[in-house]
Amino acid sequence: MKVWIGFLLLVLGVSLEAQTSPAHNWHSPSEVVKKIKKNFSEINSYSADFLIKTEDNKKEKQMRGKCFYKRPGKIRYNFAEPEGDEIVSDGKTLHIFIKRLGAVGKQDLTLDRKNSSGPIFTTNSPEGLNRLFRKYHYKFDTIEQPRSMGDATKYFVLDLDQREKIGGFEKMKLFVDSESYLIKKAVATDGRGKVTTISFSNINFSEDIQDGVFNFHMSGNAKIVNNPLVSEN
Repeated sequence: MKVWIGFLLLVLGVSLEAQTSPAHNWHSPSEVVKKIKKNFSEINSYSADFLIKTEDNKKEKQMRGKCFYKRPGKIRYNFAEPEGDEIVSDGKTLHIFIKRLGAVGKQDLTLDRKNSSGPIFTTNSPEGLNRLFRKYHYKFDTIEQPRSMGDATKYFVLDLDQREKIGGFEKMKLFVDSESYLIKKAVATDGRGKVTTISFSNINFSEDIQDGVFNFHMSGNAKIVNNPLVSEN
């Protein structure tokens, strides 16, 4: 669970960018990354449907639902499958509710670990995007960029390789819409070969999202586990 939640937090910061459609005549991965980061810094809020698929030892699992984002760093993932699960953050504290376990992980997002470049899990912010691309080498996966992937959209496809193999996802592949700079899909692989794919659809930048959406309301019977993802040590 820890790994794919970390992936969600990474991808949330890079998956839903601005709606501009600039013309271009260059094929440079650094320019694509620059545009992704610039556009994300200009987003105030959005909602979207999400789909997460995992493949591990020929076993497949699927999760889906709706997510919300509001600057600065507020997120909510409401799961329809598995029904009732939630991931909620007000930008300072992350709550992860697993309904079948009756448990809540409460993660302090402001912790600073030694040798880190700032608070953990800040990828759903401009600073977090900078951190992501510092932690991974990135390049185009082939010379042909952008290209069709079987639909009407053409994509820039970026391969990301973890600079220091410290666990988690060692490799990622991002599919960037060449006109809107939306990352429509991201695929990540860990050191054991487990593959996690997350994709977004029905993206809405105009929905009025109230701050109260990002408040977590906990059941009185739920068990709290403090800092399940990263501790202060």
